[in-house]
Amino acid sequence: MGKRGEKGKRKTRHGHLLVWTAAVVLTAAAIALLLYLLPKDDMDIEALLNETLVIETEPPHTEAETESEVQGHVMVVPDPGIDEQLLTINDWSRPGEACDTITNVVIHYLANPGTTAQQNHDYFESLKNNDDLIESGQITEDEAVYMSANFVIGIEGEIIECVPPGEIAYASNSANHYSVSIENCHVDTTGQFTEATYESLVKLTAYIVDMYELERDDIIRHYDVTGKMCPLYYVENEDKWEEFKDDVMAYIEECREAAGV
Repeated sequence: MGKRGEKGKRKTRHGHLLVWTAAVVLTAAAIALLLYLLPKDDMDIEALLNETLVIETEPPHTEAETESEVQGHVMVVPDPGIDEQLLTINDWSRPGEACDTITNVVIHYLANPGTTAQQNHDYFESLKNNDDLIESGQITEDEAVYMSANFVIGIEGEIIECVPPGEIAYASNSANHYSVSIENCHVDTTGQFTEATYESLVKLTAYIVDMYELERDDIIRHYDVTGKMCPLYYVENEDKWEEFKDDVMAYIEECREAAGV
């Protein structure tokens, strides 16, 4: 074999030596690192190598659960089927301002018989255009109105959320900053609610009472705030108003029993 062959053999042996040396160094480094990380007590190395790292995670909270935690209790009354259609934040129907502590639910009726919950919601939403209408001269500033509600219940029992509870809505005058307002549609000038509207009102009122840990006497009428004949049927029929509050509290008790609370 010539000199090139001998030179190739030397290179090969030299390469193998370098690989073997590198492997030894890396092994020694790995052992040193393991010994450095080993706890000070006499934990078995094999047990350490076989130990599984467990990361605990919590399930995501729903909005209702978060509200319950903030309030310091667990909700027992279920969501009554709320259709969230929040108004655009504006000066005239949803100022986006937080309420003080909620102490009341205020019940209203809408003085426009035969209209739907959606129509009333859309009217509240249209008030965001008041500034443009005033500027263009289509209405005067005195003609512009502030109006909204946290919820509107329709003749078929549909529930639309316009302003989140805990935010000011323009419905209850001096009570706006400490109450949740519920407007109700009706079919004629008597102001009496349909069976579907009444059932949804009982469930929604109970839901809010439960959310804020309120009592029976914390359910009030617009009439109780300002003396306005609203909701008309329940101002003219005091016994029916008391019956309504009884139905709300009875429903809450049913939910508690169902939840085992």
